[in-house]
Amino acid sequence: MKKIYIVGCPRSGTTLLQSFLASHSAIVSFPETHLYSKTISINPVVQVLSWYRAKHLKIVAQILTDLEVPINKEIKEFGHTFSTKTWVQFLNQQLDHIGEYFRSKNEIYLLEKTPRHLHFIDLIQSAEPEAQFIHIIRKGEDVVASMVEATKSNPNEWSGDRSIDTSIFWWNRSIRLSEKYIGRPNNYHISYDNLINDPEKLLRYLFAKLGISFEEQILTKYHRTADSLIGDDEVWKNKNTERILSTSNKFENLPEETREHIKHKLIRFDYNKIDIKNYS
Repeated sequence: MKKIYIVGCPRSGTTLLQSFLASHSAIVSFPETHLYSKTISINPVVQVLSWYRAKHLKIVAQILTDLEVPINKEIKEFGHTFSTKTWVQFLNQQLDHIGEYFRSKNEIYLLEKTPRHLHFIDLIQSAEPEAQFIHIIRKGEDVVASMVEATKSNPNEWSGDRSIDTSIFWWNRSIRLSEKYIGRPNNYHISYDNLINDPEKLLRYLFAKLGISFEEQILTKYHRTADSLIGDDEVWKNKNTERILSTSNKFENLPEETREHIKHKLIRFDYNKIDIKNYS
């Protein structure tokens, strides 16, 4: 299947964007897989030295089980490899397997959304050059405030709560990486604010870039689609099932001293580069 990936920093609107795109009749999607992020190191040196074997296959099998997807023979027959590229090719096959399981009609596009897969774009495209990536970028102040609240309220699901400084680090690292792909083939960057304020204009632009015809139904169906994309334990995503789009005031509710600290620590990013009024 033709693959589209949504990537970015967590709490940047990736689930909302996924809900819109997955409402299209030609696109099949499902909850986050973490196939790459749970089995491949983000460190290039470690990638070169990695040996992919039984313990990695066990992780993949658990991901399929959690999605209620049957274990296929490729997992049982894979064996092992010292090649990260070979492992990525195997994961791409597993992603196709997941897509075929969730496929209900004749969808030809597979939409995968795991924000952290931002770190594996080069690896994925080296194995599948035609794969397309959508980067969604939200203002750092809002991401940090949202991440701190979500992780504090749901520490078990986030492997612990994130401090202000840890959340700043996550956004800074993500924005540096995402910015590197601006202008690269099969990489498209959009603004969370544009998605909220003028979803139709942005989505028409995005579908044109993806080479997929626009469907009006995605503008009214997305909040119902979100139900099938959110895990039972991902309560912080429940806002995506609401029909009304709105921005957050979590950052404004923080103490002034905290707001100033966040602004000072966030790296600079020119949001005009991804603003809808500058799209061509």
